Amino acid sequence: MSIRRPRRIFRSSYAPARVPRIGRTLLTGSLGVLGAAGLVAVVLSTGLFGRSAPEPRTVAAEAGHVAVVDGDTLRLSGEVVRLRGVEAPVRGDLCRGGVDCGGMASTALAGLVRDRRVECRLAGQDALGRPYGACDANGTDLSRAIVASGWARARAGEPGLADLELRARRQRTGLWADAAAL
Repeated sequence: MSIRRPRRIFRSSYAPARVPRIGRTLLTGSLGVLGAAGLVAVVLSTGLFGRSAPEPRTVAAEAGHVAVVDGDTLRLSGEVVRLRGVEAPVRGDLCRGGVDCGGMASTALAGLVRDRRVECRLAGQDALGRPYGACDANGTDLSRAIVASGWARARAGEPGLADLELRARRQRTGLWADAAAL
């Protein structure tokens, strides 16, 4: 048995076989660029590099559909919303002279929303998953009003509310009033 040498095929300097190779290279390069662009679009849309802040959601309710849960919590058409920047005692919390300060805070908030349309711009959540809201009743900022009345404390990091709380303390209103004054 003899081993045959492989046949050599020589081509001229003008090789028509190269044209498809160049075309294949261009096609492969184009597909690569398109694939990379698609990958970048998918990665950017998934938020890998951060997302812009979502638009704040707004919840509103007419007067008959607003309920006071606590001194810092409302129910608007079935959705529970905490007032942003405010901490009020819950019903049953006693303060000076055995007064139910939580009940008084709830009553004060009820007076602020009575017969008024309430609108809240929601942003963030508390530990129980309830949304925080910047709420107003016919133009009255409820967080500012409840702190100014002395029935709620300003949370840390709320400079405008902290000033109102300090004023309420100095005037001895709400939580800081003498038991005889309540």
